[in-house]
Amino acid sequence: MISGIPLSVALGIIVVAFFFMDFFFMLRYDRERGAGKGWAWDYTLLVAGMGLAVVLQPVLLPVLGFITGAAWGLAVQAAGLLLILLSFLIHIWSRLHLKKFYAERVEVQSDHQIIDTGPYGLVRHPLVTSFFMLGTGIFLLAPALTTLAVMIYVYWDFVRAARQEEELLGRTLPGYQDYMKRVPRFLPRWNNGR
Repeated sequence: MISGIPLSVALGIIVVAFFFMDFFFMLRYDRERGAGKGWAWDYTLLVAGMGLAVVLQPVLLPVLGFITGAAWGLAVQAAGLLLILLSFLIHIWSRLHLKKFYAERVEVQSDHQIIDTGPYGLVRHPLVTSFFMLGTGIFLLAPALTTLAVMIYVYWDFVRAARQEEELLGRTLPGYQDYMKRVPRFLPRWNNGR
């Protein structure tokens, strides 16, 4: 398994790439929003702190991690990296479809509409799915108590946020209740609706 400084460097590249991607989309689409900005600094700082803990753990606290010399360990890390790359692709695809309607907090904009094209035709929350994949991928790439805690937090926080969003949009956005009946929450149906 890759460990120590090489693992920290790999994790650093992933975390920095994610933040650059996220800020790019925020800056690009926030100008189209009617009022306010799509990000919350408190949440951004929390995520940055978690990212820093994940990046530094393999070097500063390696005792919190799991390392094996067996070949399957490297295979698990490769699967984690593949999951991370796939999460980035789904994230980009989703953000390109959602555009200005993305926000780090649950809200309804004055011109809010249902986006049901692209990834939003497959699942209601593809961005959440991409975060699940990112958190799981990072855990597989760097199995440790810190990455396990981050993965658990990601699942808890985004399931909670998806429920809040569905409750709000279900009450305020015409057609959203029907959308929830037609489209699954996090994972697509591959059986063509049968």
